[in-house]
Order: sequence, then structure tokens, then C-alpha cells
Amino acid sequence: MGRNKGPRRPPAQKKPQLTHFLCLPLVTPSSKPQLEASLQTFKQHVSPQDTKVEAEAEKAGDGGQGAVIPAVHSKSIRPVGALHCTLGVMSLDKNKLTEAIEYLQSLDVQGLLKDVAGKPAVPEEPTLSTNPSGGPTTLQRPITPPKVNRATAPLTVDLKGIESMHDPHKTSILYSAPLDASGRLLPFCMALQKQFKDKGFLVEDNRQLKLHATVVNTIYAKGRKRTPRHSAEQKAGESSQVGEQADEAQGHGPKANAPLKIDATTIIERYKNFVWAENVVLDRVAICEMGAKKITDNEGNLVSEEYTEVAKISLPS
Repeated sequence: MGRNKGPRRPPAQKKPQLTHFLCLPLVTPSSKPQLEASLQTFKQHVSPQDTKVEAEAEKAGDGGQGAVIPAVHSKSIRPVGALHCTLGVMSLDKNKLTEAIEYLQSLDVQGLLKDVAGKPAVPEEPTLSTNPSGGPTTLQRPITPPKVNRATAPLTVDLKGIESMHDPHKTSILYSAPLDASGRLLPFCMALQKQFKDKGFLVEDNRQLKLHATVVNTIYAKGRKRTPRHSAEQKAGESSQVGEQADEAQGHGPKANAPLKIDATTIIERYKNFVWAENVVLDRVAICEMGAKKITDNEGNLVSEEYTEVAKISLPS
């Protein structure tokens, strides 16, 4: 007689495969030159030769698994075309995608902006500032922004400074948070998120919306051991896009699990007042495909990476 092992645990529910996301793209004709110049400057300062970065990762242990290194691999720095603020992620089949596109294009974004304009502006939270000389940490409140017509002015943001998604001593994601002088951006995005969530288009996520433009994500870096994905199911010659999208999905947010970490304390201090772009007029809300697509020239050289916008709706400008 076999031993009674008791009732079996039900199999863990598989997470849905992410296919799309709702976002505010940050790349516009006027912001692109600023962002290109800023990212180039940043890359020159924080990313030494990638072979050295990979060697440090290997030395730190197991191809970068759990490694913490002081430098940033250039592949970790997001391309200009990929900069955006995510409002929510989606797992959509063909029919559900069609519904989401139709719903986006039917939205009265002008009405949403007027609604949030009639409410008190969301104040920016005070930030802690460490005294470089070793003195006490001080509380700094943001400077009162200039007055704007909150009912009619376009959504305009600045991207300044850099922050860590995790403990700065051991992080995989660095980002810049958009600054909105009118105080409408966050309430507007929360209203958009709620509408798409109520319609069942967004994957359930109870975390508070944190608007951020990812600048560094080590999930894209070399010098780390990649875990094979779907190796049993993938056919010979099948694109590796599924694996890349799975990497991208798990590499975002506070619970990101990128195997390669960086000590970003020096970078954060150096770039705390760095201007990535100013007076960026947000011109659209978009539904994008998960997984940035590589753009090449006629000779096959990589020139950019961009997310495919399957639908968009213009914002007042």
C-alpha cells in the first residue's frame, strides 16, 4: 500500500502572456532631439566598454546571476524610440484587441482633461535629500509651479533627474518621473487606467500607478545567463520574440527580477538634476505591442528600436 500523501495542491495558475500595453509615448517631433542628445550624453558617461562590463558580471558570479556591478552596459540603456509612460499591460486575443482599439478611439480625452482640471491639483510629494558633506537628511518640497489654464492647456511635462525602482545599491531599473506643472497628468492617467480596467482590458494590478520613463533596465543587457524559454515547444527557426517579450514583461516594476544588478548610488547623485527633456507636449495615448521592434537601415545596421503603436488617439495640443 502506498503512503497517503494527502490532497494534491492545485496547479499554480499561469500568468497571462502579455501582448500589449496602454501608454503615453514621450517621443514627439519636438522631444526627440532633446532625448537623443541626453541619452547619448548619459551613455558616454555611465557605460564604459561593454566587454569590461560583461567581464565584471562574469567575475561577480554565474554569468551575471545575482551580480552587482558599478557600471551600466549600453544595452541596458533604453533607445529613444522606446521611451514612454505605461498606464497598464494587456493580454489580448484578436477579438479583444479589436474591442480595445475601438474603445480607445471612442474616448473623449478632452472631456477627461476638463474633468481633472476642475479638481484640485495633485501635489508632488516631498523628497528626501542627503547632505553630501555627511550632515542630516533634509526634506525638500517642490517649488510651486507657474500657473497655467488647467482646462485648456496641453499636457506638458519635463523629464529631470533619475531614480531607482529598487534599493539603489542593488537595482536593475533607473527611471525619470515626468513633472507636470498643471497637476493634471496623474489624475488624467488614473482616469484612463480606470476606464480600461473597468472594461476588462488591463491585467489586474492593484499597485498605485507610478508614472515613469525607464532609462536603464538591465534585463536587456548582455553579460548574463539567459534562461531558455519554451525550448520544448519552439520549432526550429521560430523567432525568439516570445522569449524577449517574456524577459521584458518580468523585467519591469518594483518586483522586477533581472539577474544583473547595478550599484546606482553614484549615478543617481550625479544625475539628480540632469535635464532629459523640457516642455514636452504629450500628443497621444497609444496601445502598443509588447516587445520593442528593431529598426534597421538598407545595409542591415540597427538604427533604432520602437514599440509598434496598433492604435492611438490624439491629445489636445
